[in-house]
Amino acid sequence: MMISAAECLEQLGVVDSLELVAPHWESSQAEFPEDGLSFLRREVWLQNRALCGFGSEYDQRFQRVADEIEKNEAFRRLVWHMYWRVFRSPVPAQLANSWPEIAMLGDDAGLPGLLVALSWAPLLLEYHRQLGLPEEATLETLRQVQVFCEINYRRAFGGRPGIFPGQLSWLKSYLKNPYIRIGRFEYCLQPASDSLLMYRHRSSGQVIALCEPGMQFTAAGFRLGSPEEYEQEPDSWVSTLEFPPGAVCGNPILPQGYALRKTLTLPLNQWEQVFSRGDDCLLMHIPAGGRMTPECCGESLKRARDFFRKYFPQRNIRAVTCGSWIFNPDLEEIMPKGANLTAFQRELYLYPVASGPWDGLWFIFLKNGKPDATFPRETDLQRRILAFIESGRRWRSGGMVILLEDIEHFGTQFYRNNFPEI
Repeated sequence: MMISAAECLEQLGVVDSLELVAPHWESSQAEFPEDGLSFLRREVWLQNRALCGFGSEYDQRFQRVADEIEKNEAFRRLVWHMYWRVFRSPVPAQLANSWPEIAMLGDDAGLPGLLVALSWAPLLLEYHRQLGLPEEATLETLRQVQVFCEINYRRAFGGRPGIFPGQLSWLKSYLKNPYIRIGRFEYCLQPASDSLLMYRHRSSGQVIALCEPGMQFTAAGFRLGSPEEYEQEPDSWVSTLEFPPGAVCGNPILPQGYALRKTLTLPLNQWEQVFSRGDDCLLMHIPAGGRMTPECCGESLKRARDFFRKYFPQRNIRAVTCGSWIFNPDLEEIMPKGANLTAFQRELYLYPVASGPWDGLWFIFLKNGKPDATFPRETDLQRRILAFIESGRRWRSGGMVILLEDIEHFGTQFYRNNFPEI
């Protein structure tokens, strides 16, 4: 007999979480497997945790938690609800990071979510088989569960294992489009949504980006997160893009990551459009874990180019793109000379993206919102960024693009060293 979300939470002692848990409850419980949750069976989770790159270090704890869940119907229904919302819901049903943990599990309170995350393994294996991808690519991608646990969750919770519910929800993204880890980075094949157009000179090979029309910028050529922020920017301006006969005229973006207010006209008999919104691209995701040396970054990009050309020859993939705090142009000022992050930036074409003043800080501090005294200062990166913000400077995210045919030039700062005089 189905029990309500309120009854379930009351039995588990987490009644304050009803607002988080109640959405989609009836839909998930209509599919509740009365004979038990298959991913809690020992032979199943053992196989799944091996596929995701874990050793036996948590086996006793996994078994204890699985037993606790199985003997308590309310607990089984809550864990099934997590699984259903992440992997079975036909509509977006993401979990919040404040999703309830069950106190009776003590230091193992994060393991129900991690057991759900491990059940992603057979789903991804099957999806990749349907795409005709090699198993080694799937196994490399499955390591993301280990990254979420070992690098993010354990760092935030004093070393105890688990997974942030928001990152658990992210795993569904890998089942919608080809989304694959290749070396240091992950890549998702999808149409571009970047707000720029890129042109290449037909003889010199130089590349220049223009803004899409109707975008608002600060006087310095950056974008803010909301219309209200621009009210404090009296010199803000709006981009234009026109196509007079035989030409294109718009606001250029410099590879260093900011736009210019002055317009530039490119004759189309000399300049060819090579990338714009809607073109197939590889949306890059940067997993936590450091090791962003130029060698690792370049190797990943080259492998990704070759991999997707081999397994998706029917797709005309134009570029690799990404939006992240890592592409904040101010990192050139924040980071020490020779830092890996800024060395990576200089190999790419940076561009401004709309972002709030605290965007991306969660990935650095595992905390959201305006920095305060509780934000950790354990690493040099954390201390430098907090010093920058505390000095009154505005934090932001940025975007990057590298055209697939330009990956061969990685290591030469191709876009900056070959930028035309304008």
